[in-house]
Amino acid sequence: MAEQQSAGFVSLALKWRPQTFAAVVGQEHVTTTLRNAVRLGRIHQAYLFCGPRGVGKTTTARVLARALNCQQVTQEGEPCNQCPPCREILQGRSLDVLEIDGASNNSVEDVRRLRESAKFPPSSGRYKLYIIDEVHMLSLSAFNALLKILEEPPAHMVFVLATTEPQKVPATVISRCQRFDFRRLSLEQITAHLCFVAEQEGVRLPVDAAYMLAKKAEGSLRDALSLLDQAIAFCGTEIPPDALTQMLHVVDTDTLFRTTAALRQRDLRGILELVQGIVNRGYDLQEFIEALIEHLRHLVAVCATGSVQFLDFPHDIARQYAAEAQLFRLPDLMNWLTLAHATQQAMRFSPHPRIRLEVGLIQMALLENAAEFGELLQLLYRLEQRGGIDPIAPTVSEATAPYTVTGGRAPHRTPEPAHAEAAPEQLLQELLGQDPMLRTLLQTGVLQVLPVGDVLLLRTQQSYVKDILQQRLPQLQAEMRSRLGSTAPVVQLELSTAESPRSSPGNLERLEERLQTLLGAQKVPSTTVKGRSSL
Repeated sequence: MAEQQSAGFVSLALKWRPQTFAAVVGQEHVTTTLRNAVRLGRIHQAYLFCGPRGVGKTTTARVLARALNCQQVTQEGEPCNQCPPCREILQGRSLDVLEIDGASNNSVEDVRRLRESAKFPPSSGRYKLYIIDEVHMLSLSAFNALLKILEEPPAHMVFVLATTEPQKVPATVISRCQRFDFRRLSLEQITAHLCFVAEQEGVRLPVDAAYMLAKKAEGSLRDALSLLDQAIAFCGTEIPPDALTQMLHVVDTDTLFRTTAALRQRDLRGILELVQGIVNRGYDLQEFIEALIEHLRHLVAVCATGSVQFLDFPHDIARQYAAEAQLFRLPDLMNWLTLAHATQQAMRFSPHPRIRLEVGLIQMALLENAAEFGELLQLLYRLEQRGGIDPIAPTVSEATAPYTVTGGRAPHRTPEPAHAEAAPEQLLQELLGQDPMLRTLLQTGVLQVLPVGDVLLLRTQQSYVKDILQQRLPQLQAEMRSRLGSTAPVVQLELSTAESPRSSPGNLERLEERLQTLLGAQKVPSTTVKGRSSL
């Protein structure tokens, strides 16, 4: 039920402030405990309410004050809000309930005055309550003065301490309080409450529009109601989502889906046009990259689990993510997400954030399909197991020489198990990771380490990366030999200039063609391929 005001405009956050424990949204773990404490008469001398802004800490403290002094408290432990003590507290004229701002009354003298007034019994109710908001702002001396009365409080005295930063409250104070941690409200809870309030106010608020307000509020119901007030002033009694996009100045989901579509299709022109449109509409580029990172995270969650249960979205948007995730592979999304994080960090310190954003998006679009290389290497290993191709014999003297497979059959060699080949590859990645730049290139997929037979292939599409590695290759090879001895594999470089199309799973013929292109090999005659049908 909303609080009634005498006259004039009242903001929605004040008008719809809860009057009972049951009306507090999303804090059932707190309100149930307090309601039972009132019903059973188990009242503690001090309570500590912790949590982010706008989630109901002070509101719950006021409801508790009315419940403790109510003359007709219900069987559920709720205040009646009709008796004289309840009405006095609702109207803010009760002498037994005192709200103190800890930020402006933080000295030891303020706490001493509080201690002196606490000695007097309540004027009309059973309890005298002191609600200290932002209690973490008290000075250390003030905390020490407050600690004395918390240790030996009068029987009629109850303290409610509210804070957004409980780590700044001394442990000696916390140990004398019952602590309640208020949670951020979920998007679903805020969206449902906004729709309810809008309906009561005669405002048409679609679910998509309510979701946009809830997301902007970041878990604060008070902020969400303030935004709804602003939206009503901006749009009137009908609030379309398009108008909220303009009012809130946020990146809409359609722009994010168009961005990932352009990345998937490697549409470089479309990417630059998207960035141009974002700049023309006045969006902050940092907000865009943050929204894109969150968008990619949602796609990763759906792609990894095959479900939308980890998305806090309305059903329409969740279904859109479910359909979009089917167009991607998880390794590609993970590579994009890593590069998007690197782009975000680079934009923060760049004098030209737009250029850095464009370069980052283009790099994401041109990233090689990680899943395809996994299929190629798996196919290579399976072919070697079947004896379908000869083991690759690299030329040690020429580090970048292409691999060729002649028509003659080399002696059969039993392939080593996968775990034995993983150690040299991991060692090479560790050696490369000692250089911050090379570590970044590995993390973003610009540089890849591929085990191919007895060779570790360093593959990149960037010529400058190859030049850097060419200078460091002798040192890397020497370090590998010093660590692994005669079993150390040969490290070779490859500069790939051809764009590989995104392969479809199970298409072995297409994978064989890509394998020949990748290794510069010749396909062996079909008569030497044994058990091909079983691949």
